[in-house]
Amino acid sequence: MDERKNGILIPNKEYRAMDGVSSSDLKKMAKSPAHFRYWKDNPKEDTPSLLFGRAVHKYILEKDDFYKEFAVAPDINRRTKDGKAQWLLFQDQNEGKDIVSLDDFQQIKDMHYVLYSNSFARTLLTGKKELSYFTEDSETGITMKCRPDCLTEVAGTHFLIDYKTCNDASTDVFMRDSIKFMYDMQMAYYKHILDEILGVEHTVVFIAQEKTAPYCVNIMEPNEYYMRSGADMFREYLNLYKECSETGNWYGYMKDEVNSLGLPNWLQKQYESLGSEVE
Repeated sequence: MDERKNGILIPNKEYRAMDGVSSSDLKKMAKSPAHFRYWKDNPKEDTPSLLFGRAVHKYILEKDDFYKEFAVAPDINRRTKDGKAQWLLFQDQNEGKDIVSLDDFQQIKDMHYVLYSNSFARTLLTGKKELSYFTEDSETGITMKCRPDCLTEVAGTHFLIDYKTCNDASTDVFMRDSIKFMYDMQMAYYKHILDEILGVEHTVVFIAQEKTAPYCVNIMEPNEYYMRSGADMFREYLNLYKECSETGNWYGYMKDEVNSLGLPNWLQKQYESLGSEVE
């Protein structure tokens, strides 16, 4: 465990297979323990969207190692005899690698160019990339793990950088999407692990980039309330994970009793202000 605290450089697939609870695990626990258990016991192949996201991350963060994990499909006509033969040869030569289409690869290169044209983003991404960290949670004894995109020190500030691709990188829309996808919990989890292991206070920064031209970039630092919300959530779901692990009860939407079904807060307040009763 002590060796892992320094951060280890391993392929993403190996990291995901190693023991420890990740922020992705906690996001599944937030849906329900049953959803988490099914997801862990029934792994699926990446969707085209997830594959594209992984390819973008690899090229943006570790461009020199891109071809160790990915191969770009050649421009051949697979309906012809020669084309089929060329495609089989290409697959044999790139066994074990994920395949990216020519169009997707051009898009990835265009995104890389725009991102690194931003001087601040370029500076932030000069640090240690894609290292894996493991530590034991002092409250639960559970092994926690994370794989931050980049850790960079600039003028005495230790930045914890997370690169996100999105449809809309404007601040208001990204904020709403980040809450929906639980980025607040993810980054609070990462920060908790890294602050403890490395002994320094990290400043979280999102680098968001749109997936359609002109591939605009937005750099955002979440405020203390955003981070506090994320910290509360990861603690709740980490404790829930411990409970379910100990009891073996990976329940769904209800545990021991019937759930209460009411109105959204804004609608209930309207009825309360009118003194009305819902029948």
